[in-house]
Amino acid sequence: MKNDNDFTVSLTQALQDMKMEQGDCFDLAKVNLSELERRTGISRAKLRRLKSNNFKEKPHALMG
Repeated sequence: MKNDNDFTVSLTQALQDMKMEQGDCFDLAKVNLSELERRTGISRAKLRRLKSNNFKEKPHALMG
């Protein structure tokens, strides 16, 4: 079973790498999701949902 924290760590690392590459012109609201998908392996649908929530994981409806 894959740990949910694994994708959070890889997402954070990928965002930091992109920020270092782009420098001052980096904007979290304008992150290229296809590039982020290539770097992390997370689907663009999940990345779109995370982006709309400011990249914060929220519990889904099946959580008690």
